[in-house]
Amino acid sequence: MTRPGAAVLVTGATGLVGSELVAQLRAGGACVAGTSRRGSPADPEIVAWDMGAEQAPPALRRRWDAIVNAAANTRWTMGEAEATAANVASVRALEPLAGAGTRVVHVSTAYATGLRGSVESADPADYRNTYEWSKAHAERVARESFANLAVVRPPLVVGRRGDGRAARFAGMYTLVRGLTIGTVPAVVADPDARLDAIPVDDLGQLLAELATGARGGDEAVLTIAAGERAPRVEEAIATVAGALNEWRLAHGHEPVECPPLIEPERWRRFHRPFAQQHLSPRQLLVMQLLESFEPYLALSEPLRPDVEVRGVLPCLRTSTAYWAAANPRVAALEPRPWRSPTPSATAGAS
Repeated sequence: MTRPGAAVLVTGATGLVGSELVAQLRAGGACVAGTSRRGSPADPEIVAWDMGAEQAPPALRRRWDAIVNAAANTRWTMGEAEATAANVASVRALEPLAGAGTRVVHVSTAYATGLRGSVESADPADYRNTYEWSKAHAERVARESFANLAVVRPPLVVGRRGDGRAARFAGMYTLVRGLTIGTVPAVVADPDARLDAIPVDDLGQLLAELATGARGGDEAVLTIAAGERAPRVEEAIATVAGALNEWRLAHGHEPVECPPLIEPERWRRFHRPFAQQHLSPRQLLVMQLLESFEPYLALSEPLRPDVEVRGVLPCLRTSTAYWAAANPRVAALEPRPWRSPTPSATAGAS
């Protein structure tokens, strides 16, 4: 067990997960330093380090009781080279900093096992996107590099359970933002699919326990998720839209419509071909970005967590409310419908 006052390094320390973890570790008495690509003017203990391109700065070349790697690029549309630099080279860069007694906790993703249920394949075709592919590769590298390793696999991560606070808005928040700017005309999902999301403080607690030795056991890989307790997609989207509309009504704005659910096969056969003919280039680009969510909203088999999270819907509600309060201008926008000018509407234009 790591002693009280342990020296812990957190990478990705200004991100959604990293910032929450730093706060929890410090509250528990650990001596915490962090890294991010640009550092933090507000926190001198968080130093700038581009892990995928640079060697560790001298300030980090010291003894660490634990290192938690929460640095990652989570975009699903990266090219292979970019994904490798962001999510694999960054793991290799930590190897010189980990001593024989250093506990390394690596944050992966619940979907790193891709289409085959394993992280062992190096073939991108065995994964839904380059993010999954690179995180699987990162797990293999971490396993080879660190003797004292724990891997944590979360699904989507949202704001804190109690107040919804989030240091960064990505993942689910793309959908929330899309509701107000008219870029989510429908949600393509299997009716039986679940939206598995966990609050960042639940994840932070698990990571802190693993880093400090407060959590016993020899588990090398832990999936933290709601699993069978995760809400179905339709219920989750209705909760998000409802929370957004509560904020809008309270601030004098008309509610937005909750987008309909369209089954993937119906979307591909009927709606998508029509959309490609009639939408603007910008709308088509947005549609392509939204389609990156589709594989995860078509999974009818729930995740099987080692650490089970409960109460996902209240977390989605508070996280959406926090996002709206933090982004009032965007949250108050009137959505623009997905329509292109028709020939009759433009025939008389000069």
